[in-house]
Amino acid sequence: MIKKGLLVSTAALIALASGCSSKQEPAAADTGKTAQQQAVSNEPVELVLYSTAATSEEEVQKKFIDPVKQKFPNITIKYIKKGTGTTIDEMVASGQTIDIYYESTNYFYTVSNYDLAYDMTDLIKKHNIDLSAFEPTMIDFAKSMSKNGIYGLPVWSQNVILFYNKDIFDKFGVPYPKNGMTWDELQQTAKTLTRTDGDKQYLGFASSPAHTIKANQLGLTFLDPKTDKATIQTDEKWKQLYQTYYVNPSNDPNYKKAMVALKNKLPYKDPFLKDRNLAMMAYLSDLDWANSGSEGMNWDIAALPSFKDMPTIGSQAYPFYWGVTKQSKYKDQAMQVIQYLTSVEYQTKQVRSGTMTALKDDAIKKQFAQDSKYKDKNTSAVFYHQYAPMPARSPYEGDAQKAYEDAIHEAALGDTDLNTLFRKIEETANKAVDAAKAKTK
Repeated sequence: MIKKGLLVSTAALIALASGCSSKQEPAAADTGKTAQQQAVSNEPVELVLYSTAATSEEEVQKKFIDPVKQKFPNITIKYIKKGTGTTIDEMVASGQTIDIYYESTNYFYTVSNYDLAYDMTDLIKKHNIDLSAFEPTMIDFAKSMSKNGIYGLPVWSQNVILFYNKDIFDKFGVPYPKNGMTWDELQQTAKTLTRTDGDKQYLGFASSPAHTIKANQLGLTFLDPKTDKATIQTDEKWKQLYQTYYVNPSNDPNYKKAMVALKNKLPYKDPFLKDRNLAMMAYLSDLDWANSGSEGMNWDIAALPSFKDMPTIGSQAYPFYWGVTKQSKYKDQAMQVIQYLTSVEYQTKQVRSGTMTALKDDAIKKQFAQDSKYKDKNTSAVFYHQYAPMPARSPYEGDAQKAYEDAIHEAALGDTDLNTLFRKIEETANKAVDAAKAKTK
């Protein structure tokens, strides 16, 4: 049996390189390295980097491995991602050492049952990492999972924003979405654009269910972190969220007919990118996804609409954490890697290419996508709002997610009232958690 412990799943220790630190060690005379860096052995080492994320080997090589190798010639990174024979269960069971683990925040918990967690507090102090340089919600979240220790720090992030097809707006003479609009305003716009023109049915708005519910603006969690029980029946805000995100935008007979044609699912990427009959879509701020398959489509972005009583709050951050594991024999070298990946030098370059920073530095944020093909888009939308708080979560949050996510489509179809649907979510989620707990005993 695998011992239950806190792995740092999305774990990650990301260190703020010297450029992000409020204090800097004096540079060594010959090497230009800090005194702390000189204290770390420069003997050749291989660090195993593992993730269950869907990041391709090509992207990891280009964005991380090559820059690290250039910075630290003695460090070789071997990347292993989840696949056949390389699930986290198989990796741990085979005795494969993992030096650095990275994963998105929402899967931090899926690996929390493996004895890989390592409290980075002492390493952070040793390497002079300035936690105040990071976005506070991301650090607060990391601390919430380790009793105020640090199992992981964010290297980069995403959030949820609004993508829209300008061609549809132009066709019907409707003003484009703008930063700062409310959900009520979006609902009116979506209603105007949900219409039939000739033999084509246009749909006003849809959300990516998985991303909008996990990074929701109301700070809701699927489970109570103290009891591991579903919160769907105990927190009234869930009704507000389902109604605003999923029910109201689909409240049109022709919209529901379109859902039936999509196998009872909400419109997703294909209606937006291929069919081009979906006017607006809430999705992660990865601009590349909208560019893929959208040739000839005139699209842009706006900030995610806000609730009237929370006008400055957008979605939660969706950070990716990197962390040194308990089993690594090269913790200092792994920290060197993470220090560099969170340095102002590296972060600025990545931000300019279109990757969101995990740092709170406004000067860096203002450079978002300026060296990319998206520089003429409304890039101010990405950092327009404050992040919603990232609440503490149960280690079984990921096990409960499917129950909530599947019900989104049912809610949008309107065949079942929310009270009945929420009872079903509660029962299904709690059973999933019980089953997950039984596997770790």
